[in-house]
Amino acid sequence: MELSIVSPVYRGEKMLDELVGRIHSAIHPLTDDYEIILVNDSSPDNSWEKIEELCARDKRVKGINLSRNFGQPYAITAGLSYAKGAYIAVIDCDLQNKPEDLPAMYRKALEGYDVVSARRVVRDDTFLKRMSSTVFHQVYDFLSGFETDKAVAEFGIYSRKIVSVYCSIPEYSRSFVELIHTLGFKKSTVDVYHDHRLEGESSYNLRRLLTLSYNSIISNSNRPLHLAVGLGLVMSMLSFLMAIYNIIAKFYGLNEVVGYTSTIFSIWFVGGLLLFMMGVMGLYIGKIFDQVKGRPVFIVRDTLNIEEKDDTI
Repeated sequence: MELSIVSPVYRGEKMLDELVGRIHSAIHPLTDDYEIILVNDSSPDNSWEKIEELCARDKRVKGINLSRNFGQPYAITAGLSYAKGAYIAVIDCDLQNKPEDLPAMYRKALEGYDVVSARRVVRDDTFLKRMSSTVFHQVYDFLSGFETDKAVAEFGIYSRKIVSVYCSIPEYSRSFVELIHTLGFKKSTVDVYHDHRLEGESSYNLRRLLTLSYNSIISNSNRPLHLAVGLGLVMSMLSFLMAIYNIIAKFYGLNEVVGYTSTIFSIWFVGGLLLFMMGVMGLYIGKIFDQVKGRPVFIVRDTLNIEEKDDTI
């Protein structure tokens, strides 16, 4: 198959008709050999019933129903593992990413690129989401040593080669964009305009954004552990210097009665610092625990218009 379009679906019932129609209109002039894979991430609305309706009308539309809500990266992974196209596009169901941009990215991919990402030159997002994205990328770049682009998200087209590598990685804790970024390969971007959400509001509240951020950082970088070690060494050096000062002050009669406030502040500061470093190590140990359990990245409950899973990925 020439092209697969994968879309993770969550609270997308009212948007799926327009999504599929616009994908057909955008892709049909390029090729007749394509499929649209809609992955229902246990959406609380009637998204799966709408997917069943679309699949009954058109065999090119295929449905995957996950057994529970796994999260966007895992829903994308499920769709990629069933996709049969030589190139696979990933697009959200909320239509903030416009299907009309797919042809330009597809033509760019045919020039020999394994990853063609949509670069959002204009973003129709809330101030909180734009600010959190900026902060996340700055922190992530610092901690990971990579240089990422905050204007680039999941929306893009990926070659069979890189999708095969991505799906073969057995990481339980995964973030699609960051993991794709670490794989290398030949990359390019296409400038696009980010549209407004067609219906409802994003399910990514502040808590989910923070969870996604620290999961991405911890899963892709061990630099926080190095920083914790460095901070511990600095505190040890300061304590050593203070001890030397107090010894010298004792011999020269410079000792003064230390105030209660400064003593309590020092105890709380050092205690908080120790708890923080233990928390960082605990997060990494938790990720190790999740990985060694060997649980599946996703579990499929139902499929529609899908004959069999592609064994090449």
